Amino acid sequence: MEHPREIFINLAKELKSMAIPPEIELLICFPGIEEDDCEENAAYPTVIVRYTGSFGEEGPEKKIVFNEAYWGSSVEQLKGAVMHQVKSLMEELQSFEGE
Repeated sequence: MEHPREIFINLAKELKSMAIPPEIELLICFPGIEEDDCEENAAYPTVIVRYTGSFGEEGPEKKIVFNEAYWGSSVEQLKGAVMHQVKSLMEELQSFEGE
């Protein structure tokens, strides 16, 4: 079964225009649509939310795999899932820094 291409094309555009903290990087890995620095050949559309930290060092990351369960969702709902992971990663980093 093929993922809904039009939804993920629009999601990629939305994610690229989104305001996110400068220390966060979004890698968009949508097969046949957008393939930013994807490490592996993803079977499903995937977004990696990565903390880049200072001096370009890589930090923790969260991966969102949009499998069939997400394919009936709107672009706004999918974007919300990505924003939730960005927020979650930022909260994780803040709690880590506070220890």
